[in-house]
Amino acid sequence: MNVLSERGGRTRARIVEAARELFHSNGVRATSIDQILEASGTGKSQFYHYFGSKEDIVHEVLRFYLEIIQSGRAPVNVNIESWNDLERFFYDHIDGIRVFDCRRSCPIGSIGNELASDNEDIRRDVKLVFDYMRDKIALFFENMKAEGEIKKTSDPESMADFCIATVQGALLLAKVNRDSNAAENAVAHAVQYLKSYSE
Repeated sequence: MNVLSERGGRTRARIVEAARELFHSNGVRATSIDQILEASGTGKSQFYHYFGSKEDIVHEVLRFYLEIIQSGRAPVNVNIESWNDLERFFYDHIDGIRVFDCRRSCPIGSIGNELASDNEDIRRDVKLVFDYMRDKIALFFENMKAEGEIKKTSDPESMADFCIATVQGALLLAKVNRDSNAAENAVAHAVQYLKSYSE
């Protein structure tokens, strides 16, 4: 990679990082391209060199989230191999919003809540991230079922759906309450319920 392309890559990454932070703190609709430019220290010509529209940058932000989850670099681990890992999956989400005094929810869920009803491409992007997480959790339950660790009547995919829905609901509740207690109670009961499938 030459010096110019390295510099361009850094500029592009700076724009995506600024957009990611602003989308998470303010929401996508409330964030203007000018705000992204100011936060990233870039100009319009640079922005439009890499992105054709704000929708393009939303896509890149969601792709960033998917990439860090797939690579294991995300704050939340989706490579679940034990009940402890599953509990950590839940509580890592809650730890993540405590950093912001429960004033933010899941960055991926927030984009989905805001845009998925009127933008099919963004809906698919959000679904792709959630599907990846869901499939990894379902694999854990499938392995547990194959090893006779949970009931033969268990439905791993439904159990994984339950995990994703619980996390998203718990994070929204924490944001609304500005407190994580109710979210912690919800995930504690969710784990207890899931463990009830154990043989």
